[in-house]
Amino acid sequence: MTDSSENESLPVFVGAIVSDAAGRILCQLRDNKPGIQYPGYWTCSPGGHVEPGEPLTEAILRELHEEFEIEVDRLAPLTTLRYTETDTEPPGVYNAFTARLCTPVSEVQCNEGQKVDFFHPDAIRNLNVHPISLRFLDLFLTGKTEALS
Repeated sequence: MTDSSENESLPVFVGAIVSDAAGRILCQLRDNKPGIQYPGYWTCSPGGHVEPGEPLTEAILRELHEEFEIEVDRLAPLTTLRYTETDTEPPGVYNAFTARLCTPVSEVQCNEGQKVDFFHPDAIRNLNVHPISLRFLDLFLTGKTEALS
């Protein structure tokens, strides 16, 4: 855990575990290009950077629309993870949400990343998954949530 002065210098990210009516989770195969964290890995909590001054809920809704052209409801906070330069993960404040897909699955676009698909939670563990995303999935599946700070 970092103090507030360290938090101010860390990049801030949002991501969401988006489930469909069948209980499957939206997953994105990350681009495989230089400069991207975990290239070629799957994420089950897609999202991105928060713009300066942007509320977290607006940031995740914007990211989901930009990347997949989707609408969601039941948006709820899941947890916040903080990593600094001394941790094994890339430094940042990672804010996770859960949401329910409103857009028909057949209309979900892949505007970022290599591919988008829906998987049942058990099948996600067979994928090469981004470690932070996998931690969010574990919290989601166990029902353990924490307030966003």
